[in-house]
Amino acid sequence: MNAVAAAAGVSKGLLHYHFQSKEHLLIEAQRATFRQMHERFEERFAQGDKGMDTALDALDNLWDSLFSMRHWAPFMVETISLAAQQSPIRKAADAFYSESMSLLDSGLRAVFEGEEDRLVIPPERLGAMVRVCVHGFIVELAYARNEEELEAAHRTYKDFRQLFGTWMLGDAIPEQEDAR
Repeated sequence: MNAVAAAAGVSKGLLHYHFQSKEHLLIEAQRATFRQMHERFEERFAQGDKGMDTALDALDNLWDSLFSMRHWAPFMVETISLAAQQSPIRKAADAFYSESMSLLDSGLRAVFEGEEDRLVIPPERLGAMVRVCVHGFIVELAYARNEEELEAAHRTYKDFRQLFGTWMLGDAIPEQEDAR
C-alpha cells in the first residue's frame, strides 16, 4: 500500500480510507479496467461494429490487459483464494463479479446482436465460461517464471481464441498473426 500511495501521490491513510485492504484495491483496479474496456466496446457497438471479429478484438483486449498486469497475477490468485474465506474481500469480489458478468453479458448480447440464433450457448453462459478461462489465464501467468513459460501462456490464449472463434458460431476463422 505504501508503494501505491507514493505512486498515486496520496497518503497511505487516504488510500486506507478508500480501500479496506490491498485486496480491495486490486479488485477495484480490475473493476476500473473492465469498465473502461466495456465503455470502449460499447462505443464500437453503437457505431455498428459487431460480430465475431469485434468479439475476438474484445477477447484480445482482455488478454492484453491480463498480460500487462501479469506481475500482479500471483496477488490476483491469492485474492481470489482469500475471497472464498474472508467476508470483506468476498463482498468486494462478489460485487466485482456481479458487475463484470452483467457488463460481459450485455457486451456479448450487443456484439452478437442479430446472430443470437447462431450462438452455440446463450451469452450469460458464455460469459461464465470466459470468466473461468480468465481465471485459468491468471493462474498460468502467475505460474510463469520465464519468457518460455509466458510464451506458453500466450500460446494457450491463442488456442482458446481460435477455439472460441471456430466454435461460438460454428464458423472456421483464420489463425491470428502474432505480433509478439
